[in-house]
Amino acid sequence: MKILTLIISAIFLSTSSAQQYDDDGFEIVNPGPPVDILAKINVEYQKQIKPMFEKKCLSCHGINNNLPWYSVIPGISHLLEYDMREAKEHMDMSSSFPFAGHGSPRDDLKALARVVRKDEMPPLRYQVLHWDSKLTTQEKALVQQWIKDSLELLP
Repeated sequence: MKILTLIISAIFLSTSSAQQYDDDGFEIVNPGPPVDILAKINVEYQKQIKPMFEKKCLSCHGINNNLPWYSVIPGISHLLEYDMREAKEHMDMSSSFPFAGHGSPRDDLKALARVVRKDEMPPLRYQVLHWDSKLTTQEKALVQQWIKDSLELLP
């Protein structure tokens, strides 16, 4: 019986020492991708992708301080607030990469790739008043290449 207790204690101690904990004492189940890889992806995002997203995506998926003139019209203002809140719940690009929304950086990149490939954004009701809001073919290719390169870097 003593031997069994020693074996179980040794197994418990060896597995518990491999666990990682954050500053608040909570166990880190999945530490995520290494910070240096995320930083490298973010550098490319800042240089190549964010400037185009600022013109095409961040009015809903980021912080928008320049609302259009029609945003003060009752009814429309509520619709805009709802759309921007929903957009940020799906993918919040207010900060740099990694984005907030889908979970892991890999999940965000895959979701973004699908949206770009299927041409799902922006919604038609937004395009009606913002004719140049869709990504061009060249912009889509650039985003898809950045996503491909980024996914290859992630573990």
